[in-house]
Amino acid sequence: MKKAGIAIVLYVFILSNSVLGKDFGNRGANYPVAEESILLMFQKKLGALDLKKEEERMRKAAEERVRNPIPVFGIRPAKETREFWHDPTYILTEDAVLPCGRVLYRAGTAVNPLDYMDLDRRLFFVDGREEKQVEWLKGQLLLEERSFDKKIEDRIILVSGSPPEIQDKLGFEVYFDQAGELTTRFGIKGSPALAEQDGKKLKIVEVALDEEEAGLVPGTHLNKKKVINHERN
Repeated sequence: MKKAGIAIVLYVFILSNSVLGKDFGNRGANYPVAEESILLMFQKKLGALDLKKEEERMRKAAEERVRNPIPVFGIRPAKETREFWHDPTYILTEDAVLPCGRVLYRAGTAVNPLDYMDLDRRLFFVDGREEKQVEWLKGQLLLEERSFDKKIEDRIILVSGSPPEIQDKLGFEVYFDQAGELTTRFGIKGSPALAEQDGKKLKIVEVALDEEEAGLVPGTHLNKKKVINHERN
């Protein structure tokens, strides 16, 4: 009974107009709300926006990013010819698991991709804005006759410049080193550069074109006297 009485009192208290509906009149000056609602603000902005023009602007911006990507930071024309090696071995951060569920390698295992596959291509890193580097690249691509039974699929990777423009000039598919991922991983600091497999490592040569003279190393356009050879990692 006691609980029922309390419930009735609460019910009357909530529904009573006399408890919360007393008019105390106006106290002080009243002002209208001057701030525009956020919904109305959005409606006005959308109404003033030309969607077709905005779509065209975004399309042109996307095309410009494709035609002229942001140059890779820190890559400059090579001042001296430098030869060094990159070890592609990396440490697994998690287990390598086959589709069947079998664990192939445990996390923490050192894996070298060249133990399981060959890099059957040369990787050229070139600044497409530098005409001298583009001409050097042309010479490299035409330097040796490749047999059809063992064709090397060269990869042209720009560190700056327009991929479509260079592709039209060379007639080869052209890639771009987005955010400097490959040059950073390989330790490349100058262009043009050539990377190719040498045993279980990658041999990388940065070529100083201003230093080229007679006595070039066959297949690389490198001067034996001017190559700075760094110890293998």
